[in-house]
Amino acid sequence: MDDYDSEWIARRAYTLWEEEGRPEGRHDHHWQQAVEAYETLRASANATTSNAQRRIRKARESTPTTTPETPTAAQTPSSRGARKG
Repeated sequence: MDDYDSEWIARRAYTLWEEEGRPEGRHDHHWQQAVEAYETLRASANATTSNAQRRIRKARESTPTTTPETPTAAQTPSSRGARKG
């Protein structure tokens, strides 16, 4: 269990124990529930990271190498004469 966050699992197991009314002799069950919750969260985080990396890679591949020119202030129409009152 060296790849697990033992502190997080212990806190989660304790919370589960408290939520069940602090029953005697169920520490193994609560620990196992906490480990399963940790594994679920970790898998979800890994999937999210993988999806994000895939989307970033795709965006980089589809981005043009040249950037379009933006008009300068001198090239844009002035708003001074546009106001009617």
